[in-house]
Amino acid sequence: MNMSQIIILIIAVLSVASTKAADSSITPSIANMTVSELDNTRTIHHFNQLVPRPLRSAPRDDLSYVALCYHDFIDLRLTPDAKIFPDTLTRDRLVEHFNWLKQQGYHPVSFQQIIDAQTGKAPLPDKAVLLTFDDGYASFYYTVYPLLKLYNFPAVMAIVGHWLEPSANSMVPYGKLMISQKRFLNWEQIKEMQDSGLIEIASHTYNSHYGIYANSFGNEEPAVTSPAYDPKQGRYETLTQYKQRLLSDFEQSRDQMVKHGIRPPRIMVWPYGAYNLAALEVADKVGMTYALSLDEGVNSVHESGRNVKRYLIEQEINLDRLDEILSGEPQFEGSERIVHVDLDYVYSDDPAEMNRNLDILIERIKGAGINTVYLQAFADPDGDGVADALYFQNSYLPVRADLFNRVAWQLKTRAGVKVFAWMPVLGFDLGPNYQYVTDVRFGAPDKGRYLRLSPFSVKNRNAIRQIYRELGAYGKFAGILFHDDAFLTDFEDASPAALQQYRRWGLNPNVTAIREDGEQMASWTQHKTQYLIDFTLDLAENARQYASGSGSPMMLARNIYAEAVLNPASEAWFAQSMSAFGQAYDYTAVMAMPYMEQAEQPMAWLRNIAKLSLQSVPADKLVFELQARNWRTGKPLSSEELAQQMKIIAQEGIQHYGYYPDDFISAQPDLKVLRPVFSNSGKMEGAK
Repeated sequence: MNMSQIIILIIAVLSVASTKAADSSITPSIANMTVSELDNTRTIHHFNQLVPRPLRSAPRDDLSYVALCYHDFIDLRLTPDAKIFPDTLTRDRLVEHFNWLKQQGYHPVSFQQIIDAQTGKAPLPDKAVLLTFDDGYASFYYTVYPLLKLYNFPAVMAIVGHWLEPSANSMVPYGKLMISQKRFLNWEQIKEMQDSGLIEIASHTYNSHYGIYANSFGNEEPAVTSPAYDPKQGRYETLTQYKQRLLSDFEQSRDQMVKHGIRPPRIMVWPYGAYNLAALEVADKVGMTYALSLDEGVNSVHESGRNVKRYLIEQEINLDRLDEILSGEPQFEGSERIVHVDLDYVYSDDPAEMNRNLDILIERIKGAGINTVYLQAFADPDGDGVADALYFQNSYLPVRADLFNRVAWQLKTRAGVKVFAWMPVLGFDLGPNYQYVTDVRFGAPDKGRYLRLSPFSVKNRNAIRQIYRELGAYGKFAGILFHDDAFLTDFEDASPAALQQYRRWGLNPNVTAIREDGEQMASWTQHKTQYLIDFTLDLAENARQYASGSGSPMMLARNIYAEAVLNPASEAWFAQSMSAFGQAYDYTAVMAMPYMEQAEQPMAWLRNIAKLSLQSVPADKLVFELQARNWRTGKPLSSEELAQQMKIIAQEGIQHYGYYPDDFISAQPDLKVLRPVFSNSGKMEGAK
């Protein structure tokens, strides 16, 4: 240990005495709460901790920095009997972290230094770290601030304006509790710390750090990302009202700071780490052009700063884990283990039965080694593959039940899985005033296939875009699975809007003529394939506008028919291409269902399609969806046979797989039988 390190340790120990001189009645905001009280304050968790994360970061370079997020602190020397909760660190642990940063050559930087590096004024120091502290606890002034001064570490500190306002009984609402205002900073302290030059004050909103009613079932979700549901009126905020609420809040936060001599904030720190593009745009309007989330990963000065990723630091984070975080080593999750769930099976006209169904589903998913659920967001009670209604608030179709948000949220918070919204692309029945995909042979939609809206109609596209925007606003999910309705046969589309598009492509605006010309037929097929891909990506962007946690593109998966894998020439029959899907989506979900394809030797068929799939799409971007039911016989596959299918595709190198449907009411398939080959807890024996 060199002399500078010894001095740092001595100063840190001596600073205990100065801390004891502080008001001993100031205790951390949750330090003395009971476990039950804590549960009441944690209706909303840090949003991005709710689901497994695949790859958190990449190794660091000279232009990178890592941001750490701290909350409350206690000094056990002053309050030895205080309870320590996950977001609360002891002062000793913070000193340990600060010492380690010094010893390992890390350099805490101010946010201004990051901006200067972005604009080329000055480079970041080697091994740069951004220290951030959320919520504005009094412990920041009495415990953290003295240490920051001693170590000469700059930091960002975010305050919730409403918690600092005077109240009649000196109590403030904190989740579902009322707690003493003494547990938070006052404006004199905030001004002193700002004027020191070490601390930048950021907004943590004025009064949006709470859970808002986000659906008709009373689930509370982050207020920043959730249009509010009013149970008395029985309706949601419109998207316009939602954005106006955010604007009023953010303006009030800014104006309050200015009133108390604090510089207008340029940084928004999202409560619970939850945000969306709409919230980012509103924050930008009021001058908060930078934003901090709880997405994990290494940041680069080449990035805009609109989503500064941060690692949530808790008491349990030891120096080994801190080293992993700050060195930028990637943290991998296991392979995708997917269950494809029909909300039609959860739904019931009887609310009590629907609640029982939901509980059965959650308990089945929880702890079964499943990490991803493809959750139906549309209602298809007649089983024709077309959306007759939706399970979320929308402007175009009936709401069968306001169920998608509730079930998705429960799956995240109770079962700890990622949820993909399983959605049609074209398969919406919006009535006679819309153009539908037309088969040239009939001059009308092919009754033997899904009824589909023509993607070439501007009116249709705008309607579907709005449905996806409302999906993003009124649902909480990690990704989208595009349904298998996104296809066009070699006789489609002959609708008027489609023929106009073919002319723009330089093709004959006559489907029969195109089919008779080999060169035009090939061009037509490729154009249709790419057009459908582009439209799905456009829909994802519309959903992402309001979907929570938009720091990186929403994860996308798309179903592809087995024939498109087995016979590349079949692209003309479906406008689907394995290689094109592999480039466009995070996951290409192959419908690897031998009985649906009438395979005479199902196991050999699976081996073959696995090998062919891997020739076109890398294993890490490929999902195999197996069938748990033989729809031709109407009977479920045995759990033993499904397990054997999983074993076979894993042996061929398929990393991500799942099955459809899951009959959670009848507990079929038997997850105990599947566990050795399906659980994500470890690599299956014999897998490549």
